[in-house]
Amino acid sequence: MNHFNKPINRLNTSSLKWDSIKIRTEKENVLPFWVADSDYMTAKPIMEALTSRIKNGAFGYTYVDQEYLEIVKNWVWRRYQYQIEKDWIVTTPGIVPALFFAINALTTPEAKIIIQSPVYNPFYSVIINNNRKILENKLLPIDNTYQMDFINLEALLKEGAEMMILCSPHNPVGRVWTEAEILKVVKLCKQYNCLLVSDEIHCDLVFKEYPFTSIGKYFHLYDKMIICTAPSKTFNIAGLMTSNIIIKDLTLREKFKRELSIRSIGDPNLFGIEACKAAYTKCDDWLEAQVKHIQKNAMLVNQYFKKHIPEAKIAKLEGTYLMWIDMRFMHLTSETLVKKLIDYGIFVNPGAMYGADYDGFIRLNIACPQQQLQKGLEIIGKFVAEYK
Repeated sequence: MNHFNKPINRLNTSSLKWDSIKIRTEKENVLPFWVADSDYMTAKPIMEALTSRIKNGAFGYTYVDQEYLEIVKNWVWRRYQYQIEKDWIVTTPGIVPALFFAINALTTPEAKIIIQSPVYNPFYSVIINNNRKILENKLLPIDNTYQMDFINLEALLKEGAEMMILCSPHNPVGRVWTEAEILKVVKLCKQYNCLLVSDEIHCDLVFKEYPFTSIGKYFHLYDKMIICTAPSKTFNIAGLMTSNIIIKDLTLREKFKRELSIRSIGDPNLFGIEACKAAYTKCDDWLEAQVKHIQKNAMLVNQYFKKHIPEAKIAKLEGTYLMWIDMRFMHLTSETLVKKLIDYGIFVNPGAMYGADYDGFIRLNIACPQQQLQKGLEIIGKFVAEYK
């Protein structure tokens, strides 16, 4: 059996995705297709590395050693062809907290910060919770995909935006920005002296037809950029709370590190360190197989909707394992749509959480065995057929 089609039981494992669903939905036996983690086992070399570390038996304080930093440095060069130095890497317990710390440390009170909606909902909260102002550079829906509105982006930069948070690849619309698009963003941010922060957590999960370009490729053009990376989505190890924040500019890096120190954020979980080392040195084949599995799952979703729910519009998936589906033909709000789907036995994310203009959309996590995905699709199909 395909590794990624082998069912695993995640109940009673303190899984946010599975074990909190009864509280969130007040229902039994609801299939979770919401929060972005995967419903298959991580790669064998990662499990072996963790098992070996556990056998040592001592779990005292840890630190990020030179081997770890060298491995991260080599990963970004080998996979994405941009060079960094080891001292540019700052570890954090996650990308969302890193975004919060960066906003607080590197922008002024009430600063204007650009995001591109619809977008990963914590982007809104980290700005609001820092008492900064959101500037929305809304993505343009064109056919079955989205494009950046560069005219509006430049207008917002002219307003004096201090930071732009780029989601690359984009969650939830599934875009992998082209090299030309990334370069244009970098040049605009440089022109208007705007700090560019790129959340690249899904960068490993892209289809070969859509090569990923990191903003790191353009550090030679502009230093005022920060890259947020992590092995968590790629290798299904989000619970190990380990992210790598790449900051070339020394002044920015020292301000960011001071913010971590003020908030008593220390070195990462020791298991996160071991898992990341194994992931970035021994798991390329596993990763390539996973990407193929996700692409097959995306095809399954598209085929099912085309046959059974042709009124829906699905954004073309180029990367991530999150599918963005326009269900507005149902004439239901996202909240109502999600509640009714829960009644039928499936939990998805409401589109409105990614932007006020996206009521009636849903986000579907397809990182699961095909049998589980097929069951979820049939639940959605049954709901639509009976509601119509």
